[in-house]
Amino acid sequence: MADGSSPQRKPRVDAAARRAEYVDVAARVMLEKGLHGATMRDFAEAAGAAKILFYRLFPSRDALVDAVYDRVETAVLAAYAEPWTGYGSMVRRVLETARHDPAPFLVVFRNCGGGADRSDWGDRLRAIFNQRSRPLFEPKPGAPPGAEARADLAGGSLFGLFVDSMIVWLEERDGLDDAARIQWWGHIVRAWHLASREAFRLDPPKGGAEE
Repeated sequence: MADGSSPQRKPRVDAAARRAEYVDVAARVMLEKGLHGATMRDFAEAAGAAKILFYRLFPSRDALVDAVYDRVETAVLAAYAEPWTGYGSMVRRVLETARHDPAPFLVVFRNCGGGADRSDWGDRLRAIFNQRSRPLFEPKPGAPPGAEARADLAGGSLFGLFVDSMIVWLEERDGLDDAARIQWWGHIVRAWHLASREAFRLDPPKGGAEE
């Protein structure tokens, strides 16, 4: 430059921040237009960016869709990594996290049921849910044979209600506040725990004799 000063450099774009921004935008567009109705052009227009910028960070539309799921899975894992503090505590943390950025959660929860193209999302989330619920169903010594397999089934048996409830809660369709929702959920989990231990025969038969 004429005054001898060096030219100012353009600020470096934080790729991770831009990627996170695009995932947020994509989730909102998918929520509005549907998982399969939204296109890369729609995402770019909503972000006010050139489509090529999306392709630089996500090589395909499927990669961007998967990134939306990954956002939710990472948040659920982080919420479930905290210590258990009572019935309903794990789901309360997931809800608190989802409140800050509901669109990705709604997209994933609406599209993870059986028969959906992204039913593998449901399988992966169910595995997390089951892993965290499994300690409630640890078979006691003397339980009838096959108790370990039955305990695995018991641990994931409330997953469908969890997904349906999260959708309703995030859409504010039940007329409750979050404190009432979690209290309700805690009561359900407690009853589910006790009833499922009995139904899946995870305790020794009454009287001490094996069935």
